[in-house]
This record gives sequence, C-alpha cells and structure tokens, in this order.
Amino acid sequence: MLLALERPLVCIDLETTGLDVDKDRIVEIGFVKLCPDGKRESVQRRVDPGVDIPEASTKIHGIRNDDVRGLFGEPPLGRVGPELLAFLGGADLCGFNLASYDLPLWLAECRRHKLDFPMAGRRVIDARTIFVTKEKSWDRFILGPRNLNNAVLHYCGRAQAASFAQRDEAVDTGAKGTGKAPLPKDVDQQRRHSAVKDAEATLDVLLAQLGRYADLPRDVAGLHAFCEAASLEARQSAAG
Repeated sequence: MLLALERPLVCIDLETTGLDVDKDRIVEIGFVKLCPDGKRESVQRRVDPGVDIPEASTKIHGIRNDDVRGLFGEPPLGRVGPELLAFLGGADLCGFNLASYDLPLWLAECRRHKLDFPMAGRRVIDARTIFVTKEKSWDRFILGPRNLNNAVLHYCGRAQAASFAQRDEAVDTGAKGTGKAPLPKDVDQQRRHSAVKDAEATLDVLLAQLGRYADLPRDVAGLHAFCEAASLEARQSAAG
C-alpha cells in the first residue's frame, strides 16, 4: 500500500441540509475506514436533522423530509452518535474539502448533540487541497470545477455517481422540451449519490494521488503537514 498507516484513517462524507457549517444539519453520514493492513470497513447512517431539508439540498442527495423525519423516519444524530464515535475511535481523518466543510459541520453537530469527539492528536488529510495544489494549471472553464466528480475522473479514470440535480439535467426531455422522465431503474441504482460512496471515492482519489505525485509524503503525518501548509499559503494568497 502506498500510504503507511500507524493507525486507521477514516474518510468522511456528509449529506446535509445546506452549506452553512454552523447552522445546517446532517442527514446522512458515510465513514470508510482504511486499516493499517489495507482492509476497508464502512458505515453509513441517515439521521433526522431536526429541521426541514430544503428542496435545493434534496436535488443534490435525493433525501426528502419524508425519508428521515416523523414517526417512521430516522433517529437523531444524538441516538446513533455513540455507534459512530466507536467506529471512528482514535483514527486520523480524510475527506474531500474536509477541512472547510465536512469536518467543521461534523464538529458543530457533535457539540449540538453533546457527543464527545476530541480532535487533539488527530491528523487531517484533504484530497481536494492536494488536487488544487498539484494541479495549479487546471482550467475550470474547460475541465470543470475541482469537485469530487472531476477528481474521480481525473485520478481514477471513472465517473463518480452524479447528484440528483446533475442527473435531472442530463435527462433527454424530448421534442417538446417539457417534463423530466426518471432514469431507467438499473441506471438510477448504479449512479445513486450517497455519503458512503463519496467517502469510498475520496479514498480512491487520495491513493491515486499518492501514485501520481512522487513528491507527496507517504505517511499521514507528512500529508497532514502538506495540507496544512498548502491551506495556509492559499489563505495568505487570498488575503493579498
């Protein structure tokens, strides 16, 4: 394995009610654990966010209020939190845009539900930071944004599951140009967007990045330091 691990590395992906890391809530959690022996373990849980899910967010992940709220919905994060914390243990963390989005939102939700998730000693790797840093000549007008879908295509040579909104846009509306027919069932199931699939894809991207860039550190501590330094440089550059 290209990455030397002293302890497990857990890749995190969240589906949420929106983009505000302080105010928005989690509706689906996907964790994929890479163990030092190379084995992978995963867990995915949907939760009742305690607030309504905006239609714009449902278009991204396909999760509706009726899926998670009410008598026949899902439990709140506070109820499934202990199970998730046990899965995480003392693992280091990775993700795609993890430092700016998933991690601060996860920590805010842990505080909200009184779940003890200490960050002291944990190292954090952000595959998007590596993508942005190593592909500075990336032309977003030609190649698209540096998002997870394009990272999977760029590093792994395959398409990642589209969001529901992206799939709607791709539907052939016919000569009349009205209405949006659903995708065939087999295609819909293959391309369904979910937190755990995105976490799996992010881990694949990270390992592919290690295979592509010979100068990247091959240990978690080194990658953590690389991402921290790159993020600091980006902030300083943005500040002028």
